[in-house]
Amino acid sequence: MPLSMRLLSLSHSGQRSALLLFLFSILVLTTSCKKDTTNPVVKLEGTIESYNEFGAAMLNVKAIDMTKAGFTLGDVVAISVKDKEIVAPYYDGFYALSGEYICVAYPTYPSVCFTANNTGLPEEFSGLEGERVMITMKKKGGKTDVQKAMSMTYTNDRNNYPSDSAFANARAVSAGNIITGRLYRTSSPFSNEIERATYVSAYLEQHQVKTVLNLADTEEKMNGYDMPSYSRLLWEEGNVILCPLKADPAADDFNNRLIAALKELPSHPAPYLVHCVEGKDRTGYVCALLEGLCGATYQEIVDDYLKTYENYYQVTPQKDREVCDALLYLRLNPCLKFYAGVDDETLLPNVDYAKAFSDFLLAHGMSDEQIGALVQALTVQ
Repeated sequence: MPLSMRLLSLSHSGQRSALLLFLFSILVLTTSCKKDTTNPVVKLEGTIESYNEFGAAMLNVKAIDMTKAGFTLGDVVAISVKDKEIVAPYYDGFYALSGEYICVAYPTYPSVCFTANNTGLPEEFSGLEGERVMITMKKKGGKTDVQKAMSMTYTNDRNNYPSDSAFANARAVSAGNIITGRLYRTSSPFSNEIERATYVSAYLEQHQVKTVLNLADTEEKMNGYDMPSYSRLLWEEGNVILCPLKADPAADDFNNRLIAALKELPSHPAPYLVHCVEGKDRTGYVCALLEGLCGATYQEIVDDYLKTYENYYQVTPQKDREVCDALLYLRLNPCLKFYAGVDDETLLPNVDYAKAFSDFLLAHGMSDEQIGALVQALTVQ
């Protein structure tokens, strides 16, 4: 007799209830045994090979290894080492607020790394060279939206850029009261890591730059570079101020080093150059500080900051509003909030940056006279 007819023929309510309970139990068991395809078990084992200069743990794992294991940019992963575990998005860039954990396959890095953005890993994750690391899928595609908005790559082929200056990410800084031709920003004129040093050096010679604020290099690194001729001349004449920074403008070390360099800058001849490797993050933060100190508005600071992304990636606010908004939220606005002493980024357009940044520098070791000398060096003929 079919099961449905047998159910109908059961006269005793207890029998019907027992049978229904039995069928329900089978249904629950069947459902619970279905394979979870939302977060498939994806793992990859590696080791920590070294730590880079920014405090990131470099693994013996490459981007292709991550792909073969089943990881995709935008996934959220768990990274376990010894008895410690962090959860981090997996990106191809540093798309996070300062201090947030990220796992990154950065295009110019030799391997995948994990770090706390801008600040480097905390002490509990230091000194673990050679230790086994397990990377496990936490949430497939959990940060795909951020990856899509922020994923940008550039080439080192000059032919892909409209001009030598765009390729070198080189321009005069003239926001606020800064005199045009007094302050410039570029990628590195010394290191050829991104194959632009020759173009940058030629730009500096063309504009007769006399003093360089170098935010990337130590003396040891500088002595190891095969520099273009004008760059070497600046170095040998003693007009390169070395101020190697991590890209965290809220860090004490960043500001202690920077303020020492800004005290020194007016004693050197103008025009001045500010650079790091790409002329993007560290250069962007320092130029924002100098621009604001010299009376720039929020919009002027934003316009100069975003010009770098137009040079490298052809991104503009007119056609890439979502990307530009993400760049401001993750990069520039936290820097301005810190220096201006405000908590709400909606207040940033109305800040008096000359006063706010002067107050910051006063509170961090510069005198009124030193601030005045710096402003005068940038704004007075």
